[in-house]
Amino acid sequence: MFGFVRKLGRRPAAPPRTVAYRPRDCHAHVLWGLDDGARTRDEALAMLGLLRDDGARVVAATSHIHADRFPNTPERLRRAFDDLCRARDAARIDLELWLGAEYFLDEAFVDAARSGELLAFGPDRYVLFEAPTGPTVPVLLDEAVLALSRRPVTPLLAHVERYRWARTDEGWEVLEDLRAAGVRFQVNRTVGRVNVPGVGGRGRMIERLLDRGWIDEVGSDLHRPTADGRPDPHPVPAPATLPAAGAP
Repeated sequence: MFGFVRKLGRRPAAPPRTVAYRPRDCHAHVLWGLDDGARTRDEALAMLGLLRDDGARVVAATSHIHADRFPNTPERLRRAFDDLCRARDAARIDLELWLGAEYFLDEAFVDAARSGELLAFGPDRYVLFEAPTGPTVPVLLDEAVLALSRRPVTPLLAHVERYRWARTDEGWEVLEDLRAAGVRFQVNRTVGRVNVPGVGGRGRMIERLLDRGWIDEVGSDLHRPTADGRPDPHPVPAPATLPAAGAP
């Protein structure tokens, strides 16, 4: 009895929160043949088309620079970027492209930060870097941020939601210190049930970042022209030489 009164009194469920990149996507592996991202020219163009259809207007090409896995150099990335821009123009894909990199937090990155030999992109001159994801705060983090702070760049920490060390009380104190030092935070977008704010370890991290107003950029971290865009679980290392311009 009076069940309809209870139903009328119910508030409709709030839609789930999501994170979606703004018109610019600051993290995508769209240069082909360099890392675990795009493998061919056609695959790279398909990824650009997918991002364009999904609302992106600017895409930062951020291939890995990782001494042990993907020993790319800024010059190598510049040549590949020129090839991608020519391919984009030929395919008439209406996207602005920026050249950056996803640096791994290691000694080589610290050395590059000290020397200033870095790929920075966009009006904020972002330098995107990723840290180890384990439970321990990376030992090189302070050293790298100090070196970056002496350069006319803005450090951008990649996919912050992944770092287990950042989810602890000590980790949150570290994040506060990083923001005070000028580091900005990037998270990966919500795709299906992945990175849903409040759901799972990563989702709870994203929700807490949202509540703090600590999400500065959202990226796709796209590696493949698919909905989730994830790479192969066991990627083949990049070839020793770049493919010729226009070659698949």
